[in-house]
Amino acid sequence: MTFKALQMAQVRRAAAELDRAAWRSMFGALLRTVAAAAVSGALSFVGWQVWQWATASDAFALRTVHFSGLVHAREADLFHRSGLRIGENLLLADLSRAARAIQADPWVASARLERRLPGEVVASIAEHRPAALVELGGLYVLDDEGRLFKRAVADDGLDLPILTGISRQAWVDRKPDLQLRLFAALHLLDTWQASGLSLGTVSEIRLEDGGGFTVFAHDGGAVQEVRLGAGDVSLKLQRLAQMRAALARRGERAERIDLDNPARPDQAAATLADKR
Repeated sequence: MTFKALQMAQVRRAAAELDRAAWRSMFGALLRTVAAAAVSGALSFVGWQVWQWATASDAFALRTVHFSGLVHAREADLFHRSGLRIGENLLLADLSRAARAIQADPWVASARLERRLPGEVVASIAEHRPAALVELGGLYVLDDEGRLFKRAVADDGLDLPILTGISRQAWVDRKPDLQLRLFAALHLLDTWQASGLSLGTVSEIRLEDGGGFTVFAHDGGAVQEVRLGAGDVSLKLQRLAQMRAALARRGERAERIDLDNPARPDQAAATLADKR
């Protein structure tokens, strides 16, 4: 089969039209790309100019640092540690470095800093919560998660039970084991309070070698020694409350109560205080 000359001309015109359409499409795509690049470049330039202005403008000068969550740490000390300066440009301030510097304060467990434009930094502080003091050749503060986080000083103003019975050398040699004992002592304090006994009366908890505890607590104006030993502390504290109540009804007070009788755990012994 053969094509007529007219038909061949039509085919050639159609092919040429397709070529022109392809070129128009490519040219249009090129124009769009160039236009997008121009717009992007313009926006980048404008953004850079805005950034240059903002980082040099007094409009974004740091005017105040607001601290929240402080109980023991001092705001002035934390601000000094942060390295932030009133009047510096807030957009250029390194808040991550400032937060790390604040966390170097022994009272601070964590710090989170946020910018509040135009000129404020909000510092959210989480402090260690002191639960007891630990005698280790010097008094150290133990938080409620069982971490020793600082040496105690008079300015701390802490009135907390003192955990004794651990030497500094023993702490160095057996820290993992003794850390568990400190956790157990904190649990004892929680159980003491949950049993209806006043936590404020506890002055000392001695950690005994066998794993038990002896508590020294105020009762009737004098310190009472309560030997708990190991085992079911909750049950022993219930018996302690019952024994104190029975003695009070008789007008007596025990100087020492021994609740550690492995052979007869249901029994307790008391050494009565002299009546004066």
